[in-house]
Amino acid sequence: MAKIVNSFRNFVTGGPMQLAMREWRMMGKWRGPLSAVAFGALLGVTGPFGSQTSLGPAVRYPFWMIIALVGFGAAAAAGRVLPSTSPGRRTATRIVAVAAASAVPMTFFVAWAMGVVRPGRTFSPVQLLALFPYVALVQLLIARVISPDDQMPDDQIAVAAPAEQPAAAPEYPSEFVSKLPVALRRDILALEAEDHYVRVHTLHGSALVLMRLADAAAIIDPRLGLRVHRSWWVAKNGVRAVERSPGRAIARLVDDTAVPISRTYLSAARTVLTD
Repeated sequence: MAKIVNSFRNFVTGGPMQLAMREWRMMGKWRGPLSAVAFGALLGVTGPFGSQTSLGPAVRYPFWMIIALVGFGAAAAAGRVLPSTSPGRRTATRIVAVAAASAVPMTFFVAWAMGVVRPGRTFSPVQLLALFPYVALVQLLIARVISPDDQMPDDQIAVAAPAEQPAAAPEYPSEFVSKLPVALRRDILALEAEDHYVRVHTLHGSALVLMRLADAAAIIDPRLGLRVHRSWWVAKNGVRAVERSPGRAIARLVDDTAVPISRTYLSAARTVLTD
């Protein structure tokens, strides 16, 4: 039987034969019969259970093809009767269960078939018990073929996972925007500290808000902009360019306002505003 296992492993996992089996699986209802014929032919070549010497080729090949066809049918029936596993790939445990369940009737069938091709050959209960492990091994290989691990079970429909929603665009917090005149609640360019106030610069003008610059910068989404000076915060979309000159760096806003960038914030400003 070790010869059967090794031969069938090469048959199933080898590159060309694996491709052939995938093509058979795509053929739907013909997958089982075609696989059974191929498997039966392989058993005819290897001649397990002493059939290599006791049966001639004209009998041995049809015999094993019939055994394989019935074995595939028994495994398929066992797969339908046994409880289904969780959605997804069939587990090794289920494959073993299908093989064991289908091997019970197949043991009696193989014993009967051996008596047909070899008249007078009978099996005692003890011999049937000894035959069962060999039949179970063949059924295990068959169950593996009809329960491939590279596709979903035929009776289960894969449900596509919902696509991840894109991250929402960052917005200015309502507790900050609500302090501005309605006309200035959009197109914010920069915030400038003026004593205990913040001057909000927009494309449509500016307004003072009673709030410290540090507090305003703390509640605004960092994706919208960053602090570039102890007295300035700039909106990322409001900066046209970062300009350097000896001893000075500025953020040029889209309205041509020049905002100073201190050395403390220069590295972060260049990373965020020039990417």
